[in-house]
Amino acid sequence: MSEIRFSLVIPTFNRALTLKRMLQHLRTVDGIDGCEVIIVNDGSTDATAEVLADHLQIMPNLLRVITLGNGGPARARNTGVEAAKNERILFIDDDVFPHPDMLFQHWNMLDGGYDGSQGLLLWHQEIAMTPLISYIDSRGSQFAFEQINHPEDLGGEHIYTGNFAVRRDIVLRAGGFCEKLFDRKLAFSAFEDTVLGWSMKKKGARLGLNRAAVADHLHPMNEKEYLRREYNVGSGVAQLERLFPEITQDLGLKPSGSFIRLQVGLLGVVNALPALRHVIGYQASMRLRHRASFLRGYRRYEKEYPVRKEHATA
Repeated sequence: MSEIRFSLVIPTFNRALTLKRMLQHLRTVDGIDGCEVIIVNDGSTDATAEVLADHLQIMPNLLRVITLGNGGPARARNTGVEAAKNERILFIDDDVFPHPDMLFQHWNMLDGGYDGSQGLLLWHQEIAMTPLISYIDSRGSQFAFEQINHPEDLGGEHIYTGNFAVRRDIVLRAGGFCEKLFDRKLAFSAFEDTVLGWSMKKKGARLGLNRAAVADHLHPMNEKEYLRREYNVGSGVAQLERLFPEITQDLGLKPSGSFIRLQVGLLGVVNALPALRHVIGYQASMRLRHRASFLRGYRRYEKEYPVRKEHATA
């Protein structure tokens, strides 16, 4: 097998401690010495710059650092792709810890005729399997690998750039990541990997699920953070619908039913019932809270960014 030469593209924003651990871990991954690691610092205001300065001394022949003003992960990844020296890109996140042979497994799949190799993301061993984590897994709200019916012909909706290897020319031909999906008010971005996957498929790319290319995701989650995330995702769906109606429709992402404002009000009343979780159980009560957060986020985008009349009647 030829020597592995990936350009690892890793956006980071205000996760200095996790980033430090991840960079230390990367040095132990098989095949990393033949690669380049491009960290794109997306306007971090914590100790990220210091962590990167230290690691430029520790890994001078491996690490490259690009610093931008905060513009979201899509712009950060596009910048990394443009700077990459190698013809194969591995997108991972700053809280993702590859298993020792992950690079080899991705390389083998790309050598096998695939243009994109989607690796698995598992919870890191430090993440306790709480009722919330079990709920997230049951809904596929983080990574929906169990919902994939055709792993040999992966759709764009199952592309997760936390662990995704791809040919650089395919990314460029598809137009890269959509930077418009970054919501500056929420400091949140969603569906940019979905849109990239969709665009690559439209260009004829062959994408597959690679269950042998595994990494661990170290991202603790509590209920408040999760519901806030789902609020942001709801807003992201409304934005996606505005920018890419075909994708939103085909993936069934738009909220079903009419009178969304009424649904939000009713869910607010139900979720306020004192003994709700005790009566209907954790999973069902979390589903109601999840739905309410998502719909509130969806309405938030529609209210803050109304369609102008001339556009609505065009």
